[in-house]
Amino acid sequence: MNKVKDEVKDKVKHFITPPLIQINATLSVFEACKRMKKQKVGSILVTEGKRFVGIFTEADLLKKVVAQNEYPGSTTVFKVMTKELVYIDSESSMVAAFLKMQTKNIRHLIVKESHIVTGVLSIKDIAKFYVHKFSKV
Repeated sequence: MNKVKDEVKDKVKHFITPPLIQINATLSVFEACKRMKKQKVGSILVTEGKRFVGIFTEADLLKKVVAQNEYPGSTTVFKVMTKELVYIDSESSMVAAFLKMQTKNIRHLIVKESHIVTGVLSIKDIAKFYVHKFSKV
C-alpha cells in the first residue's frame, strides 16, 4: 500500500507551484526579471493575448542579453525568449520529466493538464523530487 502512495507522489503535478507566472511579449527583459525575482523563479512564460508564445529563462538572460550587450530596459522579451515550448502532461512521472529535460538539454518544462497550461516544472523541482525520494531510503 505504501508503494502506491509513493507512486502517486511521483507525478509532475505534485511538484509545480502556483501561480502561473507570465508576461506579455512586448514588455522588457527588465520587467520580466523583476517579476521573476519577486516570484523567486528562474523562468517566465511569454504571452501574446491568451496564447503562450515562448519562455524567458535565466539562461536566455545570460546568453541573449548580457553576453550580447543588450539593454534589459529596452530589449523586449519576445526578442530574446526561447520560442520552442516543450510540454509535459501533469500526470507524467517525474522520471519521465527528468529524461525529457536531459534529452532536450533544457531546465524547464511547461506542464499541461487536459490541454491547459498549469505551470512550469524546473530542474530544481526535479532535484527536490530526488532528494525527497532518496531521503526515505
